[in-house]
Amino acid sequence: MHGALDRSTRLATAPALGVRGLSVAYHDRPVLWNVQLELYRGSLMAVVGPNGAGKSTLLRAVLGMVPVLAGDIAVFGGTLAEQRRRVAYVPQRSGIDWDFPTTVFEVVRMGTYGRLGWLRRPGAAERERALAALEMVDMVEFAGQQIGALSAGQQQRVLLARAFAQDAELYLMDEPFVGVDAPTEAALVRLLQELRDRGRTLLVVHHDLATVPEYFDSVALLYRRVVACGPVEAAFTEPNIAATYGARRVGGGTC
Repeated sequence: MHGALDRSTRLATAPALGVRGLSVAYHDRPVLWNVQLELYRGSLMAVVGPNGAGKSTLLRAVLGMVPVLAGDIAVFGGTLAEQRRRVAYVPQRSGIDWDFPTTVFEVVRMGTYGRLGWLRRPGAAERERALAALEMVDMVEFAGQQIGALSAGQQQRVLLARAFAQDAELYLMDEPFVGVDAPTEAALVRLLQELRDRGRTLLVVHHDLATVPEYFDSVALLYRRVVACGPVEAAFTEPNIAATYGARRVGGGTC
């Protein structure tokens, strides 16, 4: 009994995400090496780095979508299998088959399936959650439209709405602002900040360095390893940015 109580306390107080010594390779080519990262609950963290730095791979490794050479990943103190329902993923829009014959509403309602189990069918509660998520991203009027008829920005909103419908506690987002116009981006950033203020935790791959201080409270600068990580005001410095994007890169930072 004492051991069970200790485990319960550990799970309740653990970071939303803990990555220790994570290494990933594709065809014997290292993509991530000894990555150390800790993301505390109620944080909105950007992951930034040049193309090929391993940003998307980091998210996919956390989700068990790519094989891991070494390292440990803890989600709310447990394994991904134990905590999967608490995690939502927003992939890059370019990785989705937008020609698939389904509607906006059906895509967003898919976000509710994880809580249903194998035998239950979606009902009124799931419909309401899906509509509420569409309202969050201002897409209710497009609910019956085929996804292939949407603009790039509208498609991105649909992906976010599907994640919001899941009502997760940890959100992993891969370039969620790509392809959206400036007003849409501003609205989506406000949504992410509101989620953070409600205690949700968000890890967001982001490409625009100029907006990092405005959008995020913490940042991880990544080039295969974590170069620097922490609150934006401490980690997002010119030397750390230069080390991440410049010719001379250093690694081994922790979060």
